[in-house]
Amino acid sequence: MIRRVVPATPAEPLPLQLETIGLNPDQENLERPKGYPCFHWLQTLEGEGELRAKGQVWKMTERSGVLLAPGTPHRYEAKSARWRTGYVTFQGTLAPALVQALGWSDADRLQWTSGHDRVAERLERMLELAEAGNDPSGWQASAELYRFLTLLRTDARTDNRPSMSNRLERMQTLLEWLDKQFANPGLGLAEMAAKLGIGERQLNERFRELFGQTAYAYLIQLRLRKAKEWLPARPDWTVRRIGEAVGFRDSSHFVATFRQKEGMTPDAYRKLYGSGSMADRPEI
Repeated sequence: MIRRVVPATPAEPLPLQLETIGLNPDQENLERPKGYPCFHWLQTLEGEGELRAKGQVWKMTERSGVLLAPGTPHRYEAKSARWRTGYVTFQGTLAPALVQALGWSDADRLQWTSGHDRVAERLERMLELAEAGNDPSGWQASAELYRFLTLLRTDARTDNRPSMSNRLERMQTLLEWLDKQFANPGLGLAEMAAKLGIGERQLNERFRELFGQTAYAYLIQLRLRKAKEWLPARPDWTVRRIGEAVGFRDSSHFVATFRQKEGMTPDAYRKLYGSGSMADRPEI
């Protein structure tokens, strides 16, 4: 049975707005020379299809889907006796900027690994909520749609590399170790790379792919994050003591780095979030 829901349209456009959502147990062939007026996500739940867009021909196998920007000409057809699909169409004042921020273009095929299929589960959840009809404002659907798109960003990929979630899983041992060892001022790239059994260059490449920065920059950010937690929470500790406790060799380096990254000194940050501290007392 075809399941299709057209949610209520809010009076005011939402930043991210669900237009339609559904499941088709036997997807028919379809051609749209002028594209679809909203962003269009189509994924295979069972069987196989083929989708053509932007000069590309993509196999629509299980655990794969295609996201198309508004107005992108395309056609798709079944390549198996039964092609079961799920789809989501959406728009919104921030939809184009969000899709761009997630790193997708006018037409992208995404795929994810076998096993626990969180993408299909999230799509089913969105559909069930839409079928319940308890969201006249559209904000709940908007929140679920955002979760769905960010799940695609972490669980799916547009190339043959492992997904972000898989790459993060491989890094988890190191990240947990860093969370315990960040206070060691002697900690550097060599120790971090050795923890994963890879070279320093490869380590930096992995960090840039996942976090947009080098491994050492990640460590500095971690130390500053801990300092921002402790400055208001430990008013009896001097700035020097906190700097040393999070891994900086001397207070001047800590203060200079904090000011560069946060736009204020540790003293100013402490006064902003807490009072009655030792921030105004001479350090010894």
